[in-house]
Amino acid sequence: MTDTTVNPAIEALFSALAGGSSRMAALAQTALSYGADRALKQDYDGAVREFKRAIGLDSSPENAAKAYDLLATVYIQQGKTGDAIKAYKASISIAPSDDNAHLKLGNIYFNQKQYGDAEREYKTAININPSYSTNRYSLGQVYLATGRHQEAEHLFNQVIRMDPSQYGGYYSLGQTYSKEGRSAEAVDAFKKAISLKPDFYSAYVDLGSAYADLGKMSDAQEQLSVLNDKSSDIAPLLSAYIDTVTKPKVLAAYSTNGFLDALGPGTPVSYLNKQLESPDGSQVFNMVFIFSKEMDASSVQNPYNWSIAKSSSGQPGGAYNWGMENPPTDTTLSPIPLSVIYKKDSLSATVSFLIKQNSTVDGTIDPSHITFSFRGKDIYGNTIDSSADQYSGISKIV
Repeated sequence: MTDTTVNPAIEALFSALAGGSSRMAALAQTALSYGADRALKQDYDGAVREFKRAIGLDSSPENAAKAYDLLATVYIQQGKTGDAIKAYKASISIAPSDDNAHLKLGNIYFNQKQYGDAEREYKTAININPSYSTNRYSLGQVYLATGRHQEAEHLFNQVIRMDPSQYGGYYSLGQTYSKEGRSAEAVDAFKKAISLKPDFYSAYVDLGSAYADLGKMSDAQEQLSVLNDKSSDIAPLLSAYIDTVTKPKVLAAYSTNGFLDALGPGTPVSYLNKQLESPDGSQVFNMVFIFSKEMDASSVQNPYNWSIAKSSSGQPGGAYNWGMENPPTDTTLSPIPLSVIYKKDSLSATVSFLIKQNSTVDGTIDPSHITFSFRGKDIYGNTIDSSADQYSGISKIV
C-alpha cells in the first residue's frame, strides 16, 4: 500500500511560500495605490518609484501589466515618450495577449506620427480582441492619416455597425468623406455624430467646413454662430476655414483724383481735370478697389488681370452712351491699366489709367459706363467671385 502521508517539513515549507506570495501581492497592491495617489498629486517621480516597487514585489501578469500601464501613463505625463514605450513593451512581454497594451502603445506611435509602428500594434490588438470597436477605430485613424481613405471608410463603417450609439465612428467617417471630396455625405455623417453627442464641438467645425466646401456659406456661418456661443476657443478654426475657401469679391470702388463715374454720356473730358482743357492733354486717373479678403499681391498687381472697357448692352446698367452711336469726339481708352498697386493692410488695389484730350479740345466720355473687371485670385488661390468681379459707375458692383 502506497504511503500518501505528506512530510510535515515539506508541507510547512509550501505553506510558508504561499503565505509569502500572498503578502508580496498585498504589498504590491499597496504600492500601486500609493503610486496612483502620488500621480494624482502630480508627484510623478514618487509615482514612478511606487509603480516600479509594485512590479518588483509581484511580477505576476495581472499585477505587472497594471503597474506597467500606470507607469507608462506617468511617463507620458512627464513627456518621457521613450520610457512609456519601454513600459508598454515590458507589459506586452509579460502579458502578450493584452490587447489594451498594444492599443496604448499604438496610440503613442500614432501621436509620434510613427504610423507603421502604430498600424502593427493596432492590427495585433484587433487579432487579440476583434470585438472591441476601439481597436478597429484606431487602425482606421492610421489609414485616414496615411491617405488610405477606402480602407479607413471600411473600418469606420465596421465600427458603426459594432456600436451605432457611439459618435466617434460617424465623426471619423465624415472626416474620411471630406478627405475624398464627398462633402454632402460628410455633412450627413457629422450631423449624426452631433445628434449622438451635441456637446462634441469639434464636429461643428467639420460640419461647417463641409458646408463651406459645398458653397453653402449661410449654413457654414450657422455652425460658426453655434461655436461662438458654445465653444469660442475653437470657433476661429471654422472661421479661418470659411475664409480660406470663400471666393473674394470687389466690395466697393472710388476715384481718388477726379474720375467722376456718376457723370453720364457726352461728358466733356475737360470736366474731369484741368490737364484735359488743353489740346492733346492727358491725365492719369486712379480708381481704388476694395476687396472682401486678402488677395494674392502678384495677381492683383498684374495689369493683364484687369480690363477697362466701355459697357455693352448685355451688362447690368446698360450699354455705353445708353446704346446710342458713339460720337466722333468720343475718347478711346486703353483696355489695360498703366499700373496697379495692392495694399494688404487696407485690402485695396489702386488702378491707374490714362485719359487723353483730342486736338480740338472737345473730347467726350461716358464715365458711368466704363467697366473695370478683375480676373485674379486671393492668397488661397480662389478666383474672384464672378458675381462681384466688375465695377462701373452706373451699376456699382456687377
